[in-house]
Amino acid sequence: MGRATGRETTGTGMRRAAALLGLAALAACAPTKRYHGYAPSDEVLSSISLGDSRDRVIEQVGPPTATGATGTDLYYVRSVFAHQGFFAPEEVRREVLAISFAAGGGVANIERFDLSDGRIVPLSRRVTDDSVESGTFLRQLAGAAGNFDASSIIGEE
Repeated sequence: MGRATGRETTGTGMRRAAALLGLAALAACAPTKRYHGYAPSDEVLSSISLGDSRDRVIEQVGPPTATGATGTDLYYVRSVFAHQGFFAPEEVRREVLAISFAAGGGVANIERFDLSDGRIVPLSRRVTDDSVESGTFLRQLAGAAGNFDASSIIGEE
C-alpha cells in the first residue's frame, strides 16, 4: 500500500513545476546593475598637480568621456543603472569629474560632482541629419511639387 497512484504522482509533479516556475520568476525580477563610463579614483588623481598640461593629464588619467565647448576642459562620467524586472532602467548613481584648464594651458581646477549636487542633466549626442541626402530622388521631387508659384512660369504678376 506504500505505492503512489498516478493521480498523486501527477499532483506532486505539478507542485514541483509550479515551485520551480515561481523561483525562476523571482530570480528574473532580481535587480541587476549596469556600469557605464569611467571616472578616475582619487589615487589616480593624486598624480595630477596644478599646472600640468592637458596631454599629461590624458596620459595619466586616460581619455575623457567628453570635452568642453572650447575643447580644453575634460569631463569623466561614470553612471550606474539599476534594472528590475520589466521596468525601465533607473540611474541610481552618476559621478562627473571635471578638470578645467587655465588660459595658459595648465590644470586650474579638479571638481567631482554626483546626483546630489543638482539637477539631473541628460547626456546626449545631438546629430542633425541632412534631409536632402536622406531622401530618394522621387521623394525629393514629390516634396517639391507644391513649392512653386504658377505665375512665375507664366510671367504674370
